Formats: sequence, structure tokens, C-alpha cells
Amino acid sequence: MASKYDQKTKDEVIAYIQSYNEDKGRGGQSAAVKKWNLNPVTVKSWLSKAGVETPGRGGKKKRKPGKPGRPAKAAKAAKPGRKPGRKPGRPSVIAGAGDLAATLNRMVAIRSEIAALEGEYAKLKAKL
Repeated sequence: MASKYDQKTKDEVIAYIQSYNEDKGRGGQSAAVKKWNLNPVTVKSWLSKAGVETPGRGGKKKRKPGKPGRPAKAAKAAKPGRKPGRKPGRPSVIAGAGDLAATLNRMVAIRSEIAALEGEYAKLKAKL
């Protein structure tokens, strides 16, 4: 991809930002964006490629340890006889050994019903 700006322009912008920040402490990048009508992301890219550190937050500040923050929400007490995180009336995902045999028998019955329906479908399709 061809660059829209030559290296001379990039160096001029970077030098302007550095001198502006030396004089005023910060704000050089915003001033350069306004002066040359540039994209702020582009200017930040030029600065990082040139190895120039910019003053400012540099992203979201992390909370210092030991500093109080927002208190954690109190956990709701679980109702007796309920597993945490389960909605009432929903069956358990894990079935017991007795339930497993019943489920298997039910699956076999459903499978045989599907086979009968497929046979009936084949007969009806042949009539068309």
C-alpha cells in the first residue's frame, strides 16, 4: 500500500509534537491533528514507530491495590434444596443410573418410531 505522506512530513509532525509537549507538557498530538488535518490513529502510529513516548493516560488506568473501589455485590442466598445456578423446574443435566436406563429405553422406542415413519414416507413418495 502506498503511503499518503512522505517521510519528511512524518518527521515534521513528530518534531512539532515533541516541541509542543516540551513547551506545554501535553497536547502535541491533538494540536498536530488539527494543524495538518490528520487522523489521530495515524499520528499515534507514527509516534510509536519513531519510538516517541507521549504524555497522558496511555489507556485506562488500573486501580491501585489497597485503594477502595466499588463494593462487591452481596451474593444472593440460595433457596434450600436447590443447586446454585439452576432455574426452578428445569431437569438436571446429569441423570442418575436409573434415569439413564429409562432414557435409553425411551431413545430406542423413538428410534423405532422414526424408522416406521421413514418407511411410511417412502411408500407415500413412491405413489407420487
